[in-house]
Amino acid sequence: MARHSRRKKLALIVYALLGALIAWQGFALIKYTRRTVDLSGLKTYQVNIEGNVRRPGIYRIPEGTTHFEILKMAGVRPNSNISSFNLSSQVNENSRMEVGTLDQPVNTTVEDKLVARLEFYFGEISHISADGRSNPQHEGMEIAPGDRIITELSTQAEISIGAFSRVDIDAFSEVVFDKIGLVEENKKTTELFQKSGLCWYKSVYTKGQNELFRVMTHSGVITVGGTGADYLIEVQNDRIQINLSDGLLLVERTGGGEALNMISGQSVTIYKDGRPFQVSKLTPDISANERFSQLSQKKVKYMTSLMPMNYLFCTVPTSFFLISIQYETGSIHVITIPPVLLIEQFAQNISTLDEAFLFGGPAFVSTFVERVFDTRISKYSVIDKDDVLRIADILGGVHAVIDAKTAASLNLSSGSNKLSGSALALYLAADTDLSTGQRRLEVLKSIINEFRNRKATLTMILAEQIIHGVETNFTASDAMDQYSKFMANKNWTFKDHAMPVRMTRRGNKVCYDPVLEECKTLLSAK
Repeated sequence: MARHSRRKKLALIVYALLGALIAWQGFALIKYTRRTVDLSGLKTYQVNIEGNVRRPGIYRIPEGTTHFEILKMAGVRPNSNISSFNLSSQVNENSRMEVGTLDQPVNTTVEDKLVARLEFYFGEISHISADGRSNPQHEGMEIAPGDRIITELSTQAEISIGAFSRVDIDAFSEVVFDKIGLVEENKKTTELFQKSGLCWYKSVYTKGQNELFRVMTHSGVITVGGTGADYLIEVQNDRIQINLSDGLLLVERTGGGEALNMISGQSVTIYKDGRPFQVSKLTPDISANERFSQLSQKKVKYMTSLMPMNYLFCTVPTSFFLISIQYETGSIHVITIPPVLLIEQFAQNISTLDEAFLFGGPAFVSTFVERVFDTRISKYSVIDKDDVLRIADILGGVHAVIDAKTAASLNLSSGSNKLSGSALALYLAADTDLSTGQRRLEVLKSIINEFRNRKATLTMILAEQIIHGVETNFTASDAMDQYSKFMANKNWTFKDHAMPVRMTRRGNKVCYDPVLEECKTLLSAK
């Protein structure tokens, strides 16, 4: 019975999120002024924020405000020292908060490893390691330095290099991945040797002068300049043909003697017999998109039907949820992540996940969650206390089960009550045995139920009122795509995961240390 109830709650969460997101298409049609919740019945406190914050001073805040929320309001700096605060605790009346200064600014300490992966392919390919062993290939497989990729007849493959660069390999081609993010002369160097065939490169620099991408051939060396380049290289027995669609390239003859800078729209031929470079304009019949159209179709099919959608849902400052919708297996995984999850091994001067949120928001938090679970997170949304109050008010109130002690303090009857406006704000701020975070989660569950009950009659105006102001990187088209895929499967299974952690202490705070070996395999566990 408990398992059935848990699955039902998980189903409600996912349907609510996707239902709300699809309705975001109303953004382009409707402009709506946010309602404000009447908080006249709520006590207010005075708090003095001093020290190293962007907006120090005296703040008048409603009761129930947490240290997290007041610090977010005051604005932390990259070198603000907030380690002494318990961010989920409520601020006391007439309190004073002193924010210190760190010796060094907050930063990530572990460089992202540059990884090359086989993303998509069709036909027959060979993956040969540096020691000559032939390896089985599969989508998602990692390419190690020294590995060779050889394609056969009617074969194409796409290999990603880091988050943004990639190479598409045509039939009858051979490429050796000599260096992948190897640091040489203070530059993260990626170097490929294209032995034969045709390849389409999309090379992107994310750290400017600290990166170097280079392609070696039997007759020429091609180095990417500027911020990146989009180009085709075809290696034949007697010549090398380079077609540059966008960006800058430095082209040099192997062994020296001749070099030139290519700009967008140019084509260069390097002859093996030593003839001078032949430079011309790109002709309309040279189209990488057309040449690799079959691979693009393969990629679109894979991305729209098989790739999981990993989504970070933040209910700050109380909880973070990693939701993985795995379309290939028809399963939805939900992992609850504690806000006081320790991330010290990935960061400098940051201890916990909620601290990371204050310094960099959900996008910054995503980078740490990705490392903990060894997965890519493409989307995020943030729901804070104001969003909870606003959405509940738009829905005409939400039901909450109130215990006797809380009911007495609010002058209400115990049991189920429908709350909105100041009554809901008072409930969230009430000083009871149930924490503010727990009460907020209970209200969120009630909001989810309201979504579920109103799903069939969800209008554009209602959706715009609900979504407007929520911090997220979802777009209307994203929501439409995800929702249509989700609704196409009627047999979803829901899996609720307890995050593998070990309880520990940092000063006066109880924190949780992730068990990385188990976290990294959690989403793939049967």
